[in-house]
Amino acid sequence: MSHFVECQTEYHDPQALVAALNECGFQESQIEVHDDAAVLYGYQGDVRPQKAHIVIRRQHVGSGANDVGWERQPDGAYRAWISEFDAGVGEYSNRHDTARFNRAMQNKIKQEYAYQVISRQQCALGRSVERQRLPSGEIEVTIGGYR
Repeated sequence: MSHFVECQTEYHDPQALVAALNECGFQESQIEVHDDAAVLYGYQGDVRPQKAHIVIRRQHVGSGANDVGWERQPDGAYRAWISEFDAGVGEYSNRHDTARFNRAMQNKIKQEYAYQVISRQQCALGRSVERQRLPSGEIEVTIGGYR
């Protein structure tokens, strides 16, 4: 059985995190948002001690997967709970290229989250925001409307 590992993140805006997960291929109906943290389940349906406020259930993660979640901390930041199996680390490092929440996916979520935060902030100021994904996978953001 794989263990959940705590992943330090810099997420503070739950709406931007959900939007980032949408951009990374998860439908809104696959993402649960809870006011009170919900339990996470392992791949066999076993209740894990970890809880989260934003949850993607295991059936949406992949075959043999565990739930993935982000738990709101007292300071408002979100701690990610991702199993070693789903991250492709630890004893599961042999599947790091195929694991759904591998380092590349975690980086993509971070990029999308940053874009969502920037876009919302700049649009609120009346500026236009455009993005382009570069061949390297990075996102190039152009902000217009400065005076």
